[in-house]
Amino acid sequence: MPEFYLRTESIKSDDILSLSVINNYDKDIITALKSSEPCLIEGSRGTGKSFLMRVAELEIERSDVSSISVYVSFNISSLVDTEDPLQFYHWMLAKSLKALINKLKKRGIVLSSYSVSLLSNDEHNEYDGVDEDLKSIVSAFENSYKGKINIPTHSLPDIEDVKEAIETICIEHKLKRIYFFFDEAAHVFRPDQQRQFFSLFKDLRSPYITCNAAIYPGVTYFGKSFEPTHDCIYKRLDRNIKDAGYIDYFKDIVLKQSDDVTKKAIKEQGGLFKVLALSSGGNPRMLLRTIQDLERFNTQSVNQLIKQFYRSQIWIEHTELGDKYKGHKQLIDWGRDFLENIAISAIEKYNTNRKDKNKEESTIYFWVHKDSPATVKEALRLLTYTGIIRKLDSGVRASRGELGTRYEVKYGCLIALQSSPNNESDDFFNTLSIKKFPEFGKNHSSYLTISNLKNTIEDINTFRESLSNMLQKPISVLKLLTSWQKSKLNHAKIFNLEQLYSCTETELIAKIYNVGPVRARLMKNAATAELLEYLSG
Repeated sequence: MPEFYLRTESIKSDDILSLSVINNYDKDIITALKSSEPCLIEGSRGTGKSFLMRVAELEIERSDVSSISVYVSFNISSLVDTEDPLQFYHWMLAKSLKALINKLKKRGIVLSSYSVSLLSNDEHNEYDGVDEDLKSIVSAFENSYKGKINIPTHSLPDIEDVKEAIETICIEHKLKRIYFFFDEAAHVFRPDQQRQFFSLFKDLRSPYITCNAAIYPGVTYFGKSFEPTHDCIYKRLDRNIKDAGYIDYFKDIVLKQSDDVTKKAIKEQGGLFKVLALSSGGNPRMLLRTIQDLERFNTQSVNQLIKQFYRSQIWIEHTELGDKYKGHKQLIDWGRDFLENIAISAIEKYNTNRKDKNKEESTIYFWVHKDSPATVKEALRLLTYTGIIRKLDSGVRASRGELGTRYEVKYGCLIALQSSPNNESDDFFNTLSIKKFPEFGKNHSSYLTISNLKNTIEDINTFRESLSNMLQKPISVLKLLTSWQKSKLNHAKIFNLEQLYSCTETELIAKIYNVGPVRARLMKNAATAELLEYLSG
């Protein structure tokens, strides 16, 4: 099978729009991102949050010369570790201003000395001085994991000066608005960082600034000063497998990146494509990844891959989160055990009973009481982050009139349990009923092993230990690097993640025979993207 783009970061800006497949649901989100109101997009990994933000960014740039869009990724946030209690706020502000200045330069906009003085806390009156200071601050924060250092943030402006500077820039250059698109909006396993991010998100609000951000379900901490329902437009990026047009939509996504052989196979084997698309549970990355891993587009290969990926690989990747972040390990391990051995077993039993009674009803859903222990809810939230389950709705009444939350298990995780997923899929899918689900009350026996678990999520020392351990991992853990890339990196004596992160493009050129600047940059970007995704979970 061909190689697909599995991450938006791998796609050139010029190719984003040509590869985009936009339905009415996506259009609604893009419209919100282009509005004057701040917007948050919530979705699991691989659902397309970054891609839609890129589309919105490009549409703004191409259709409205009086607006400027600035895309800022915070994917390197896991490496920020200083004694500054507001380290993330300062780092994110410096990174955002640096990205803004870069975009203004590209547009040929020259700042007045007044704007420059505001952006540099009266340290400079020339453009280049501000740029160099911001670059130095960002770099120092991003290398702070190596040891405790004090970073001179005195040149960072007050947030009110930032807003005044942007207002001045807009008035002087006849601009209507500056749009910030924040991707990887603060590290999901650092609640302190997330709270600081949302303080910055809210602080930047002005008639000339709109902030948009992509966040993850279940694991986002907003802090006390930010209310999603009042402070922004809140959009969930969920793709329901029961929606009309679901299969055609995902087929278009795959065909946009497919070679002629794959296009022909999909056209001739529509049923096989359907079971792969349903198995992904609405996750474009998972669908592309599974098709890319197929040996052949036939029934045997599809059945084999679905069983391997949804019975094994998807669970292994979830469990690895606990190995990376020790403070979450017990929650992650319990969540897997509960879902795999209890919830899914209950769903299977329910489906078998209904089938034995000749009832045309099946389910991939389960319900958890609203008063279940907080640790149970946290474990389930982590499962929504990795996308194994999806939170459908809360406040749902169960059989005894009690209120709780309804979840959907990824379709592939259930169909993979059949001897022939492809043959069983149509009947199973056609009988799915959202009204049918096993129930887990507030005192279910499975909660006993986790209900009194000590919360270590906020423990900074635990996080530092986890980060140090991850940086010593071999580059072989980076699954999406090619064998050629890994061999070349090893040949250059780059064996672990820390060595990879520390190596510059120039050093790659010097160390790797027959690798020029272009290929070195591609290798460095691909390796860094994979490295940062590994570190962030």
